[in-house]
Amino acid sequence: MNTSVLSKLFWVLAFCCFLLLRNCSEQGAGLGNEESGWRQLVDFSDSTELSDSDRQKYPRFSKAYQDVLEASEADQRLKLIKAALVVANEESFQSGPILKQLHLMAADIHQSKWHHLFAIESLVKAQNYQFDKQTDRRLKSLRRHLASNEKERNFNADYVATRATGPAKVLKDRVLVTYIFIDDGVKTRWSKKDMLRSEQVLSEVERWKQLRASEYNIDNLEFINKIFIAQRNPRIKQLSAISHKSATPQIDKFVDAVMEDLGEKNVGDFISKHMKIVGADQGVVIFHSNFERRSFARRCGYTHKRTYYENGKKRTQMISKCREEYVMLMNQVKRNRWDKLHNTQAHEILHLFGADDLYSIKNAASYAATDIMNFYSKNLSDGSIHPITAYAIGWQDHKPEDVPFRVLDK
Repeated sequence: MNTSVLSKLFWVLAFCCFLLLRNCSEQGAGLGNEESGWRQLVDFSDSTELSDSDRQKYPRFSKAYQDVLEASEADQRLKLIKAALVVANEESFQSGPILKQLHLMAADIHQSKWHHLFAIESLVKAQNYQFDKQTDRRLKSLRRHLASNEKERNFNADYVATRATGPAKVLKDRVLVTYIFIDDGVKTRWSKKDMLRSEQVLSEVERWKQLRASEYNIDNLEFINKIFIAQRNPRIKQLSAISHKSATPQIDKFVDAVMEDLGEKNVGDFISKHMKIVGADQGVVIFHSNFERRSFARRCGYTHKRTYYENGKKRTQMISKCREEYVMLMNQVKRNRWDKLHNTQAHEILHLFGADDLYSIKNAASYAATDIMNFYSKNLSDGSIHPITAYAIGWQDHKPEDVPFRVLDK
C-alpha cells in the first residue's frame, strides 16, 4: 500500500474519531449540572413547548414553566416545578405531556438525591398523564431498590425517645465531642491523612447540625472537638474484632481496654473529666475503627422514676443516672461515591442525644422520608431532621401530632 493511500486512511480515521468525541461531549453536556451534584437521568433538551394559544390562555403557568426550563441548579428547579404545578392547578392547565414532563423532572431530581419515595411518587403522577414503558421500567427498578433496603422495616412498632439522658442530654449549648481513633496495628490502622479526613468530616457534620438546628430556632449550638488515639495496647489488639452483633460483655471489655489506654476507668469518668476541663454542657464519646463494619451506638435511658404531687396532682419524673454511652464508628476512611462517613457520623451521634431509628419502625416507611434516622441521602446536605427527631434530641418540647406510631419516653 503506497504512502498516498495510507495518508488518506489516516485522515479519514482521524475525522471519524473527531466526530465520535464531539458526539460524546454533546451527550455528556446534556446529562446535568456537575457543580450542583445533579445528574439528569432523562434528557429534557427537547422539552415540549407551549403553544401560542396556551401562552395567551395560561400566562402565569407559561411564565412558571419557562422558569423551570431555564433553571440550572437542582434545588432551584425542584422548587420551581412545585410552584408551576400549583399554578397549573389554579389556572386549570390540563396539557398531559407538559404536566407529565414536570413530574419526570421532579422524579429525576429526587432520584439523584436518593429520595426514592418522592421519586416514585412523581413517576406515578407522570404515568397517570401518559403511560410509557421507559417510565414503567424505572418505577419497577426504584421499587425493587427500595424494597432491598427495607429488610429491617418491621422490626419495631414503637419509637423510643431517650430525652435528657446521659452525658449527651440535649443537642444545644456547648457540646464536647471526644473522638478516639482505635489503632491496633493490625485490623484498624490510622495514617495522619485518614485521621485528618475523619476530623474534616466531623466538622462538616457539625456544621450541618448547626444549620438544621437553626430551622428550630436553636442558635446556641457550639461544638468543641478533642482528638485521642488508643494504640499499642495488647488488649485492644485482642478485642478489636467486635461488631454490633458481639455480646455486651465483650463490647464492655473492649471499651474498658480503650479507657485504660487513655488513663480512665470507664466512659463516664472519661467524658465527665473532659467536659469539666472545657466547660461543656453536653458530652459525646466516639470510638472510630478504620475498617468496614456496621456502626452502632449505645445510648443511655432512664434509670429511676420519681413520683411526686404538684397542686394536688400526681406527677412522675423520669431520671437518668447513666453515664456509659458512646458511638462505635466502624467506617473505613476512603473515597466513596456518596457521603457515607458523613451520614453515619450524623446518624449515630443523634442516638446519644435521644433519637431512635426510624428505618426499623413499621409505620415509618413513608414518614419523615428524608430524616437522617430513616433514609440516608446521597449527600448529607440533602438530609433533614424531622420534628420527631427534633423532639427526641430536645429541639422542641412537644411530640409531632402526625406521628403514625406510638412514641415512648423511656
